[in-house]
Amino acid sequence: MFEFSAHMVRAQVQKEKRMSDPRAGTERPYQIDDEWGRAVHARRTGRAAEFLAPHLQRGMRLIDCGCGPGSVTVALAQAVAPGVAIGIDFREDVLAQGRRLAREREIANVAFQAATVYQLPYADGSFDAAFACAVLQHLAAPLAALRELRRVLKPGGVIGVADGSSTISFRYPTNPLLQAWDKLRGLEREHNTGRPYEALALRALLREAGFVRTQASGTLTTETGPPAGSLEETRRVAQNHVIRLRGVLGKLAVAQGWATREELAQMADALIAWGEASDAFYARPAFTAIGWT
Repeated sequence: MFEFSAHMVRAQVQKEKRMSDPRAGTERPYQIDDEWGRAVHARRTGRAAEFLAPHLQRGMRLIDCGCGPGSVTVALAQAVAPGVAIGIDFREDVLAQGRRLAREREIANVAFQAATVYQLPYADGSFDAAFACAVLQHLAAPLAALRELRRVLKPGGVIGVADGSSTISFRYPTNPLLQAWDKLRGLEREHNTGRPYEALALRALLREAGFVRTQASGTLTTETGPPAGSLEETRRVAQNHVIRLRGVLGKLAVAQGWATREELAQMADALIAWGEASDAFYARPAFTAIGWT
């Protein structure tokens, strides 16, 4: 049987030390591999913002926080045209991808700017709408980020938040190797944010940030879209997870003592075999919330 207990015990000790450390809120930037960005982030479409779409109007000025390569931002720009959509991210390389995508699609009412969601370079009440997809889950202080977004929204403005901070993964069939791999995502999140890896209470956060009316929903998803329930889809999930295992997350796991290189190699083999299983399935809970100023 696969033995992972020693590394998990060490990780638990590290977690307890972080939780008792007054500096636990210190945030480490979320890092991804270029290959992961191309395979996952660039594949996201306007569907990620469908829950917010009914509340958007043409002529609005919208900010997309943590926009990544801009695949969702350009869709939002089309939704609010002739208004303007501005995508912000702290990574200049992905902003360049967003600008290139906008040129390719001939979308002129979109702009991209380097900024942090904790300190937006805009005056109070600059926007009618805000969007944040897969951002809050990576932050040490999600409430502070929401308060900053609330600041730049006009009275009556709307925010849409999409978040995948749940601790749960539905993977079938599974085994100790796959279970160990799925746990690494949680360890990475705690390491980067300094807070427990748990689902964010989005409505409570929105309300505490000053939004006067909120609503929320949830669904099952994968990193790139709907649940994976076909051979093509499970193969893609396996391939994407192996990218992370052999990249930034795998290196972090070895550096932190969560797994050895040999164990990671075993996990990679298990993922590839799982992706080829005729009855494989994979999904994760994802949540959305809307708030109004």
